[in-house]
Amino acid sequence: MPAVLAYHRPGSVESALDLLHGSDRVRLLAGGTALIGGAAGTEEFDVVDLQSAGLAAIAVGEDRVVLGAMATLEDVRRTAGLHPAIAEAARRELPSTLRTAATVGGTLAVGEWDSELLATFLAHDPVVELHGLDGRREVPLPQLWDQPDHLAGRIITAVSVANQGDTRADRTGRTPADRPIVAAVARRTADGRVRLAMSGVAGRPVLVDDPARLEPPGDFRGSSEYRKTVATVLAGRVMGAW
Repeated sequence: MPAVLAYHRPGSVESALDLLHGSDRVRLLAGGTALIGGAAGTEEFDVVDLQSAGLAAIAVGEDRVVLGAMATLEDVRRTAGLHPAIAEAARRELPSTLRTAATVGGTLAVGEWDSELLATFLAHDPVVELHGLDGRREVPLPQLWDQPDHLAGRIITAVSVANQGDTRADRTGRTPADRPIVAAVARRTADGRVRLAMSGVAGRPVLVDDPARLEPPGDFRGSSEYRKTVATVLAGRVMGAW
């Protein structure tokens, strides 16, 4: 079984970075619903808990909102002034017992393929803030997933998402309480631009131009052909009135 050799709870991002770079066996701990790095087998590692690093703030603006990496999904759900589509996606992401622990940063880092919340973020122009010993940088969320080296030696500290536009979402699942098999989220900005994001159709939630060109992986909940058909139907629903 995996073994935790040491537990650290630094009081700042700088202290957390010092610990991260002080050993090659460090694992970052956010909400604890998933351990970043996915320990397995007989691996031994140190835990760096980010709860006290000052990353839980949420700042709501008229055009964009900044969600601290350690803000919980329940914090997001309850945030006044947040775009209702984002708040609703946070509510749907997990049951209440887990929403109070799971964090924004952990959700971004794990990047589960069936996450409707991440699809909603993608529709809202997400920019991830990273901190490393070389300073602060901002990376669009798709780029972070496509080029994981951005995370090497760095900590996700926040994500900024657009807080305006007309957003519509639809999904198909085994039950209303389940994670969706496929979800579609479309957002139209004031100047008429439309973004369509989907979950359950690729290894990560993705921006989609043409659902007919998707080649989704299949699993026990739905074959590739089924997911592709559902994706086309859901895309039509969320974008049909535009």
